[in-house]
Amino acid sequence: MSNSYWLEVNVLTDGEGAEAVAEALRPFAYNDGVVLEQLGDETNPVHDALETAVTVKIYVPEDEDTPQLRRRIEEILYHMGRLYPIPPPTFRKLKDEDWANAWKAHYHPFRIGNRVWIQPSWVEDGRNDEGDFAQPEDIVLVLDPGMAFGTGLHPTTQMCLQALEQTVQPGNSVLDVGTGSGILAIAAVKLGAGPVRAFDNDRLAVETTQSNAAQNGIESIQTHQAILSDVPLSQWDIVVVNILAHVIVSMLDNDQLMEYVAPNGKLILSGIIEEQLGVVETAVSTAGGHILEKIQVKDWVCLVVAPT
Repeated sequence: MSNSYWLEVNVLTDGEGAEAVAEALRPFAYNDGVVLEQLGDETNPVHDALETAVTVKIYVPEDEDTPQLRRRIEEILYHMGRLYPIPPPTFRKLKDEDWANAWKAHYHPFRIGNRVWIQPSWVEDGRNDEGDFAQPEDIVLVLDPGMAFGTGLHPTTQMCLQALEQTVQPGNSVLDVGTGSGILAIAAVKLGAGPVRAFDNDRLAVETTQSNAAQNGIESIQTHQAILSDVPLSQWDIVVVNILAHVIVSMLDNDQLMEYVAPNGKLILSGIIEEQLGVVETAVSTAGGHILEKIQVKDWVCLVVAPT
């Protein structure tokens, strides 16, 4: 495509706001490509991936850059900003040759938990701004921030990765319900799990999971498009569900989610906002589970559950 320039749309937010902003901007983006740049907290010497500022960026080709488009984007973000603090977008024009590399500049590798290392696909040595780098015993997840779903920045995903790191034993079977980007299934395999099955009701998520697995050199994940009730009822050592509270409650109440967990297995539930926690806890106990652990980051809660 020949352009003399590209319009770059920037919105500065945080790990919680980034995913919502990315979804709102995606329809306007060239090739649906949304970039999440993790800039870090300049004032804090201790790097904490959960607290960092995130810039959401999209690129629009010159022939689509109109006053109407810019006004539409401003209106959407204004309405979102009434629910969650989101500043107005900034617009800048980039020369054709500059746009391809612009979004790579600030996306750095980062650590989650003790052993999980998130690394952009184009980074060779894997050292980040703090001088931290992947250790030989680390589980390295290679991700492309231009991919369709979460890049591991969202607290719900990060807490699931921490829970998997703590619970997966080599040879455990893992069922990833609503896999999204496949990041959790890929991490499970790298932590030694197998067999691993990942499904999603979104065809694009299934394709994204397959390409991310290939990028990480993994061929063993069984991936398919489905909802939970399509999946034959069998018991798994670990079942991980990173969706939304009302979907989790519905699966526990109506789809026998707890029955998919082996007697000594674990169910990891994430995507729960703190104020919804009581409803989820009730559904867990009604379904025959008890909560072993709660992990919380800001307003988000992740539960590790065992069958009673």
